[in-house]
Order: sequence, then structure tokens, then C-alpha cells
Amino acid sequence: MTLIEIMVVVAIIAVLATLTTMKMSDWFMNQQVKAAARAAGDAFQLARSEAIRTGSNHMVFFGSPGDTDPAGTPLAGPGGWVPILILNDGPAATANCQIDPGEPVRGIPPIDNVSWGVSNANTKVPDDSGKAPFSPPQAGGGTFADPANNAVNWVLFRSDGVPVSIAFTAGTCGQVGGTGSGGGALYVTNGKRDYAAVLSPLGGVRVHLWNDGGWSN
Repeated sequence: MTLIEIMVVVAIIAVLATLTTMKMSDWFMNQQVKAAARAAGDAFQLARSEAIRTGSNHMVFFGSPGDTDPAGTPLAGPGGWVPILILNDGPAATANCQIDPGEPVRGIPPIDNVSWGVSNANTKVPDDSGKAPFSPPQAGGGTFADPANNAVNWVLFRSDGVPVSIAFTAGTCGQVGGTGSGGGALYVTNGKRDYAAVLSPLGGVRVHLWNDGGWSN
């Protein structure tokens, strides 16, 4: 082979290697955002199952760094801030819908290259029953609302596992919505792909992907 031929072969190999690396990087980032959506769905399912198992109210809080529960307590696990926190708030008679010292919590750690909201989706998932406005880029991440339809970053699971809305009052859960009031969705993106973890009004969970101009399962 001549030197020119060798250089051509090397150039082709370099191009192929670059394309492969790019595809692998895209695949890995897509897996990250998919995992984040599934983690959100798993948090809902865990809170629901634990509420039924223990007979205690469970709260799921979600947010960005600096966000808190209704009483101003930061969302944090053993390692610091978490985007999703599950709280065992105790029996309904004593629950106050806030994170108190000593109450059991479980944090879902952040995933690199993933943030709340959407990058491409221009409408919410059809079965997202959340009352909070869907307004891309949906920086808050969710469509959950209190009984007055004000956007909130929490949802309550009763001891029967049904998610309901709450309007927090200092020291108490305040107004609690009726059966079917706690549905909504959490939206996550990596800047290219959008996913949504949808919580149905009765507690079922489905994960959706925005693809080709619409949401798919």
C-alpha cells in the first residue's frame, strides 16, 4: 500500500470511530433519561405500596436544588439534595404532610445530564390528569396541583394507596382532596429526549416517551 492509501484508510477508520462514539454517547444519554423517568414512576409505586403495607400516609416530594416540602424543609437524603423524596408521614390522624425530624425518608438520587421538564414535547401526555398547567419547557417538572388547582411539588398517598391532593396549612395537611384528585405527571429531559412518568388518579403508573410528534408508551 502507498502512503496515500494508508492515510485514506486511517481517515476512514477515524470517521467511523467518531460516528460510533457519538452513537454510543447518544444511546447512553437516552438510557439515563429513561432511567430517570422509571425512577420517578418507581417512587410513586413505592409510596403507594408502602402506604398500603403500613397503613400510614406517604408523601412524594419532587423539585430542584433549593426546593422544599410545604413547611420549608429541604428535600435531602443522606448524601444531600435529592430530586425526589418519599416520606412516611405516619397515620392519617397525626400526619402533617411535612418532613419532621426522625420520620423515615427515602431519596431518589439525581441522574447526570437529566433535568425536569421537556425539550421537544408541546403537549402533555393524554392520560396526564394533573390540574397544574403544562407550559413548555415545564421547568417545574410536574403537573400536580392542590385542591384549588395551584401547582405544587408534592402528592399524598392515603393508607389505601390512592393519591390525593392537599392544600398545606402550617402544621397540618390542611384541605385534602377527594379520591381521584392526586393524578399528575413528572416530565424529564436530557435536551433531546423527553419522558413522562404518569400517575393515574387511582395510583397506577405508566412511563411515556415523546417520539415523532406524540407520546408513546
